[in-house]
Amino acid sequence: MNYFRFFLANKPILLFGVLLVFFSNFGQTFLLSLYIPSLLESFNISRSGFSSLYAVATLLSAGTLIVVGRKIDHVPLKGFTLFVVGGIIAACLLAAFSFHIITLFFAIYMLRFFGQGLLSHTSMTTMARFFSKARGKALSIAYLGFPLGEGVLPVLIVGAIMLFGWRETMGLSAVFIVLVLLPLSMILLRASARQPIREPAETAHRTPAKIKGDARLWKHREIIKSRAFFLFAPTVFLVGFLQTALFFFQAFIAEEKGWPLEWMAAGIAAYAISASVCSLFAGPLIDRFTALKLFPLVLLPLGAGLMTLGMVSQPVFIPAYWLLVGITGGVSSPITSALYAETFGTRSLGTVRSLFTFVMVASTAAAPVGYSFFLERGFSFVQIHWGVIGILLLNFLFIQGMGKLPD
Repeated sequence: MNYFRFFLANKPILLFGVLLVFFSNFGQTFLLSLYIPSLLESFNISRSGFSSLYAVATLLSAGTLIVVGRKIDHVPLKGFTLFVVGGIIAACLLAAFSFHIITLFFAIYMLRFFGQGLLSHTSMTTMARFFSKARGKALSIAYLGFPLGEGVLPVLIVGAIMLFGWRETMGLSAVFIVLVLLPLSMILLRASARQPIREPAETAHRTPAKIKGDARLWKHREIIKSRAFFLFAPTVFLVGFLQTALFFFQAFIAEEKGWPLEWMAAGIAAYAISASVCSLFAGPLIDRFTALKLFPLVLLPLGAGLMTLGMVSQPVFIPAYWLLVGITGGVSSPITSALYAETFGTRSLGTVRSLFTFVMVASTAAAPVGYSFFLERGFSFVQIHWGVIGILLLNFLFIQGMGKLPD
């Protein structure tokens, strides 16, 4: 069953996945960073002060996600979705009406928690749980909401801020979510309830770990003690950490290299295209070879992108750099989401994903702080990235050294 036929056969639930991932971008760093100049002026705070506030709010959202994210295993999907959508609407409204640094903090916390955290968590958990034989395809299709948002939303947000102001833009975002996400998500869930899931007729490749995992309920402490957690968590952390850092510091990287910022920003189009295409390619590969076999390769393209960034000085190589980073961006989410289902089963998938999403979200909070620590001590981006490449190599060797997971 090719992508087109698969999509038509399962259109409501797949569109639900894409929709939630798209709207999760309202809580992602790349979009929230567009508000920073206006926030610094409105609240009279320094860039370092805002970075600290942002990091603490992100860490708090990650901690809350562990507790709330597992509820998707026990609450009807419609009710959980309404809670999450209502939360992101409330977050945008709180930001729009924030006139004190404390309310701004809680607004950012809610944007990160409901946006970056729960909306994507709900989508990916639903895709991995509803599909088994075509799980990779379903996750890859849902992932397309990320690059779609990266390509459309920044232009709209920047234009709205320039025309109306940042508070009004936050308010308009809330209205947009009410008019689009709220009704469409409910319509698609109702339609999916009436339409059975249709997957390829061929036998799915099921690993012993997945079959065994489906028979039990996992608790957070059991997951943390498992061998799989120590195998998967470092890669999940590094993906989130490095992707955030490269976007967050793109202007400073361009300045150090002597590259026009416009070229650097335009190069992100290569990232979006690469991530979209590679996500679609990842789906069939997951279904054929399993995510567990593909997992060790996730960080290799990103490492190659950092090597490119370190070795070249001509701006003509900017698209190649972003393209390589985009490969990791495109394959990491479908592979890791399928990986959790293969290893731990689908019965406790919300609990499992909430823990690994905590690791990912925490890494996005650590990225600006970690890079700033070394930059303030005189290290250049090139030096930092060669050190990161060494860490990626050690992580790859660690995965190989761990061997196969026990059955």
